[in-house]
Amino acid sequence: MRRFVTLLSLLFFFNAITFAQHSAVTDAASAEVAAAAVHKLSKAITFRTASDLNEEEVKYSEFLDLHAYLEGAFPALHQQLQKKVINGYSLLYTWLGTDPDLPPVLLGAHMDVVPVEEETKEDWQQQPYAGVVKDGYIWGRGAMDDKYRVIAIMEAVEQLLQQGYHPERTIYLAFGHDEEVGGTAGAGKISEYLQEQEVRLEAVFDEGLAVAKSVLPGIDEPIAFIGTAAKGGINLELKVKGEGGHSSAPPRDTPISILSAALNRLYDNPFEARMIPTTKETMELMADKMGGKYRFAMRHYGLFKGKVLKMLAKDRATDALIRTQMTPTFLESGDAYNVMPRVATAVLNIRILNGEDQHTVLKHVKKAINDERVQVEVKGVYTPPSPITTTDTWTYAALEKSIRSIFPDVALVVPALFPGSTDAKHYTSLTKNIYRFAPQVVTREDAQLVHNVDERLGVEVFLKSIAFYKTLVRNTCGDLPLQVVLQEEPILLPDVTND
Repeated sequence: MRRFVTLLSLLFFFNAITFAQHSAVTDAASAEVAAAAVHKLSKAITFRTASDLNEEEVKYSEFLDLHAYLEGAFPALHQQLQKKVINGYSLLYTWLGTDPDLPPVLLGAHMDVVPVEEETKEDWQQQPYAGVVKDGYIWGRGAMDDKYRVIAIMEAVEQLLQQGYHPERTIYLAFGHDEEVGGTAGAGKISEYLQEQEVRLEAVFDEGLAVAKSVLPGIDEPIAFIGTAAKGGINLELKVKGEGGHSSAPPRDTPISILSAALNRLYDNPFEARMIPTTKETMELMADKMGGKYRFAMRHYGLFKGKVLKMLAKDRATDALIRTQMTPTFLESGDAYNVMPRVATAVLNIRILNGEDQHTVLKHVKKAINDERVQVEVKGVYTPPSPITTTDTWTYAALEKSIRSIFPDVALVVPALFPGSTDAKHYTSLTKNIYRFAPQVVTREDAQLVHNVDERLGVEVFLKSIAFYKTLVRNTCGDLPLQVVLQEEPILLPDVTND
């Protein structure tokens, strides 16, 4: 008996040592994979794939160089998926599923970034295209919008392929090259190609809202917001012409003064606040978290509609959910100190709330300006507000399950209006199920980094994004075999820096 106990003790001791050694090796391998993934994003940032309304300013060779880099960085993906270059610079990958009868899903992201303003280059803590990894962050233009999702999606697919995973449902990876200027030449052409192939999608998962922490007044718990609707967009050019002349004898009204007065009148006459169905659903689901008075007000919304809208209008994050927003983003006039300009122009960027269109927007703007000297013309392409995606579908449930798996601290997962515009708008003819969600936790401070100086993304956030897309693929396209599930390891933060 004593010998048996001794042998059993030795067996347990041996197993413990073996397990510890295996765990150490696995942890080291996981950390190595994580560090390699971080390096891939760091390197992707160095390609200056900035969009510009002036095509002559776009460095298209940078997109081709990025394509070449991705091919080397993700060998399994490029060996096993079908790759097609769309319109010269956008990428579409097809991962064929084992069941051709299942409608495909599409994971979308974009490779282009907004330009770095010349006057802000000296304000960056790290050079915007250096891709520096420092202090737990990956720094540079595209770190948050949207190269991190391009790399996270590709890395998730690469790891799944290496693990021997085969999806039941076909998956498209669609990476546009001009989302920041409308996406017509990128995602628009990808959509046209899929329509020509008579593809009907089950769902599209694109960038959008995120897990918000301390963003809404009175709520400290993390809330995951899924964009099930998106505002439309239009740019209006306001132009005023005058006689010009020497500045020493100015008339009472000049193009600049007339234009300034018009902009002030627009500011004083905002669009009407309205509660669309998506936002009403958001508020009803969040009422308990917002406190007793809000819960009571939403339960009796018909009686307290005015007060609810007034409360939402107090904060700019929620005000964007209840009205069409407009702001001047471009002003131009004059080229000499002592000469009155003959022309002054401004461009209004307008985000259109569901239920309105370009005609109602033009009518409101002209009425608010109330000055025939101000010419108002549409500039660029008009994008109507999106259709509203319902939440009573299995794809929404799969997305919610994926979010809760990666972000277990999330108190609520709720549908919401996305106030911006993404490439998803080009896929509305291919599916009714479009979801706009970015797999990261953001605060008000984080949100200010998008399109701004010192754009950066936490290393842990990026690694969770990879885990999220692996989970989303499983939940929408067939779960992994058991032996592969057992190989999954917890996220380990690598010790990486390249400063």
